[in-house]
Amino acid sequence: MKRSLIAFAFSLSLISPNAFAFDFASAIQSAAPLTDAVVANTSVGSNPLVKNITSSLGVTPTQAIGGSAALFGEAKKDMKPADFKSLTSSMPAIGSLMSAVPASTSPLMAQFAKLGLKPEMIDKFTPFILDYVKSGTTPAMENLVAAALK
Repeated sequence: MKRSLIAFAFSLSLISPNAFAFDFASAIQSAAPLTDAVVANTSVGSNPLVKNITSSLGVTPTQAIGGSAALFGEAKKDMKPADFKSLTSSMPAIGSLMSAVPASTSPLMAQFAKLGLKPEMIDKFTPFILDYVKSGTTPAMENLVAAALK
């Protein structure tokens, strides 16, 4: 029985060489919404910051997470290590956001472009980041993050 199935499949491939062709582009496009749905249902995707950015700016959960992580990564570059550690200690969800996305040494605009976001979205994400930090830390920490993102 197994041999007859293999023989049948082989004969089909001789008749139509494209019978077993796989369209990777279609597979990736159809997988994108699933990826966003999976991300939205994780602890990172259910983060209030991600939900707020997604609903307010009309971006996907993947874009919201990636853009937020990129901005926090940018802030980390300009903050003292102890200050950034204090930020992530007081708001562990920031560390989760950042660990959900591979670290990048690319410029911020390139990171946003890789997510399919235009450079002007950086300025639209920033107030959400600052409001989120304000909601979970001290005014002094909010000022440090704001200064780092200027």
